Amino acid sequence: MKHSDRWMVTVLIMAGLLLAACTPASIKAAKIPPVKVDKIPGSELKRLTLVPEAAKRIELQTAAVREEPVVRQRKVGGEVVDLATLAPATPSAPSASSIQVRVTLNESDLIMVDRSKPALVLPLGGNTGATGWTAQSVAAPAVSDAEEGNEALYYALDTAYHGLTAGQRVLVQVTLVGSSMARKLIPHAALLYDAHGDTWVYTNPALLVFVRQHISVNYIEGDRVVLFAGPPAGTAVVTVGAAELYGAETGVGK
Repeated sequence: MKHSDRWMVTVLIMAGLLLAACTPASIKAAKIPPVKVDKIPGSELKRLTLVPEAAKRIELQTAAVREEPVVRQRKVGGEVVDLATLAPATPSAPSASSIQVRVTLNESDLIMVDRSKPALVLPLGGNTGATGWTAQSVAAPAVSDAEEGNEALYYALDTAYHGLTAGQRVLVQVTLVGSSMARKLIPHAALLYDAHGDTWVYTNPALLVFVRQHISVNYIEGDRVVLFAGPPAGTAVVTVGAAELYGAETGVGK
């Protein structure tokens, strides 16, 4: 082999070794982080952009904000009363029309009841065959204890064939003020609390992009959260993976 050929072979071998030595470092340097965190101008919040593998790893899921009429009801204890015994000065004999249901509430609960809506009177105990009776709110009768009348609601049943007797305890399902109004709803899984107890959701404005947004909660009922204020209806919010997004945004857990 000529001297020049041997020199060329040596150069190629050395180049191959150098390339092999540099490849792992190059791959490591080119590694893409699982999430990109960008500051949002004029805000303390940040925009998070995930790579597909990261979203898959945390099994990220979303659901849409809904807006629909919400009927809120509450069951309270009641007592069947005979108005003839409440106003003994009236010489009338007890009758089906004198039977009403009294619900005693404190002042704060009293003002929450929508008296324009009918109530549903339900029996207590094992009477599973009875489905209840509708009743309408009526003015409190003239009773000897005026304060008691002011703190109680009275309901007249829509039927005389109820079989209820004075002194019987019942449940009364009443409708609360503000029912049937359109409200924004999110799944409970989308609700996120920060260290100060403030409530948030992560919105998903674009593919693999997530932004935290403050919400105002009215009340929580089972698996749904009813909002005073929040993202528009149809907005995608994160239901699985929100805690991981919050950790990436705030640095918690690093």
